[in-house]
Amino acid sequence: MSSLHTHMRARTLAQPNRSTCTDRMILFVAALLLFLIPTLPAQASVVTVGDARFQTQLKNEAGKNLVLKGTGVARYAVFIRVYGAGLYGPEGVPASSLLERGEPKRLEIEYFVDIKASDLVLAANTILERQLSAEELQALEPRIRQLHDAYRSVRPGDRYVMEYLPDQGTVLRLNGEPLVTVEGRDFARAYFGIWLGDEPLSSNLRNALLGQ
Repeated sequence: MSSLHTHMRARTLAQPNRSTCTDRMILFVAALLLFLIPTLPAQASVVTVGDARFQTQLKNEAGKNLVLKGTGVARYAVFIRVYGAGLYGPEGVPASSLLERGEPKRLEIEYFVDIKASDLVLAANTILERQLSAEELQALEPRIRQLHDAYRSVRPGDRYVMEYLPDQGTVLRLNGEPLVTVEGRDFARAYFGIWLGDEPLSSNLRNALLGQ
């Protein structure tokens, strides 16, 4: 009897405890997750404006980091939301100085309504004529026409991106497709001024984009 008891006890000691095995497995899986988690890409946070979403940070075409400076909504007759917009610039550069400086900058506009290309051109020309002198308009006219000829009509969900790259000029894209590149820091100053300059398209939108 003693021999049988001793044999059974030996077998019990030789068998791994199920609870111990389970604990070890949990520790192994936890350690594996800790190893893997840092390799997962971090998702940039977003800001929602109406139905439009804007990343809080991104890289421009030249690989430079840009951060979201402000967002806003353009309205028609107060009640109709026309589009949501987001302004980007380098970190550490005040939004209020982006227009005058030759830094990279980016304006994203996502539309909530249908707009014809001709109406986009009309609105831009109206503001440019209000902001610029006759001499300035004459000097910029060929390049303004170059950009306006690239405009296309938009539908809800379409997004224009206008980006100034110091080594290239002002690049216009629609839904990620490049449409035109217009040279000149002076052109960028004038055209971004439609939204950011004195007597802009909308003072409320300008202030929102500048975070004011």
